[in-house]
Amino acid sequence: MKKFLKILIIVLSVIIVLLIIAISTLAILNSMGKKAFHKNDTNIVNKNVTTEDGGIVYKGERYKLNPDVIALLLIGVDKGNVNEDMSVGVNGQADTLLVAVIDTKSRAVTVIPISRETLVDVNQYTTNGNYSGVSNKQICLAYAYGDSVEQSSENVLLSVSRVLFGINISSYVTMDLNALEKLSNAVGSMEVAVNEDYYDTDTGIRYKAGSTIKVKGKSAVNYVHWRTDDVDANNYRMERQQSFMTAFMNKAGNQISDNFSKVITYYNLMKPYVSTNITLSQTTYLTTSCLRINLGNAIKFVKIPGETFLKDGYSAFKPDYDALTDIVIDAFYTKIS
Repeated sequence: MKKFLKILIIVLSVIIVLLIIAISTLAILNSMGKKAFHKNDTNIVNKNVTTEDGGIVYKGERYKLNPDVIALLLIGVDKGNVNEDMSVGVNGQADTLLVAVIDTKSRAVTVIPISRETLVDVNQYTTNGNYSGVSNKQICLAYAYGDSVEQSSENVLLSVSRVLFGINISSYVTMDLNALEKLSNAVGSMEVAVNEDYYDTDTGIRYKAGSTIKVKGKSAVNYVHWRTDDVDANNYRMERQQSFMTAFMNKAGNQISDNFSKVITYYNLMKPYVSTNITLSQTTYLTTSCLRINLGNAIKFVKIPGETFLKDGYSAFKPDYDALTDIVIDAFYTKIS
């Protein structure tokens, strides 16, 4: 009996030590992950903001960067029409740009969609990867300049940061839109809204604005990708993308809640089509923070006001920078009392 108790005590001690190591490792990874997200933090710079004591002053109020907020850039890449749009590059273009701002304390998620047609300074590179200067053009073309997914994604990150007055967004997740068909087939039909007269090239069915339809597979890809030749076509498409994203996160989130192994299923489907610079420690911090967030219900989309017009025969978008300043400060800053 004494020998059994001795063995039991040893086993329990080993288990306790392992638990302490596991908890300590998780805590260390969490801490490292949070620091990694914030290592390049800088205050925004524009004509309406002044820097003061490490924070900013805007409209007579003092603000500081919210230490609980992290940001990710989600990039959806379209390689289907390379060289058909402006004949730039062979990597495709950043068709969808979403800045996800996650408050890990309040559990709020703000998504700032960036129009692919937004005019911004874009770093250009030759086909050999040599830097060739900066040009003001559609932000979607930033992805075309690069000899790899990583270089193209980093170039898009830089241009997105320029649109948002230099705010720190150093982490990206880039996904080829071809993944959408497989993911939506796995999740199943999703109910979405039609915001304009819409043609589903997969089914050959035409829908009137205001309709509610169900999509999955190729129909889902068409729903988020289709657009007309109208100057405001991309604005309508961005609205549909938001509708799809909300429906997808709600349905996938409920499925994961019922069966956590679905995470592995979706991960394996996405893996061949996804590239990211997020590290293990950042993934740990992000995962532990988001476990408490019901993403489908927590997401708040923010629309950037602005002007859409034709430039050299192509649609271009110029943000209302005063309104955009409000959006950035609301998402990334906290007021100092």
